[in-house]
Amino acid sequence: MRISLDFLKPRLLNTILAIVVFSLPFLRERVMLPEGGYEVAHYRPIFLLASYLQMQDWYPFLLMVGFLLIIYLAVSIVTAVVIVLIKRSYVKNKR
Repeated sequence: MRISLDFLKPRLLNTILAIVVFSLPFLRERVMLPEGGYEVAHYRPIFLLASYLQMQDWYPFLLMVGFLLIIYLAVSIVTAVVIVLIKRSYVKNKR
């Protein structure tokens, strides 16, 4: 049995979906206010990646690059599964 990793090739759909997901503000942090209490701050990973690069803070930058690769892997897997399901249903309906 041979495992094919062709679904990881950088295709337009995978790349665009990964960038869209990476641009969503889904990282959050509770920030303590100077007058007391908390505020929830939401961050976009693409903004954090650019900020860490600009500050030359390499450890968090590499963590965000790894996070980007994990997002790309997840988007590629979901895209490959959806494409296979669409092809199967198309062939099934064609008969």
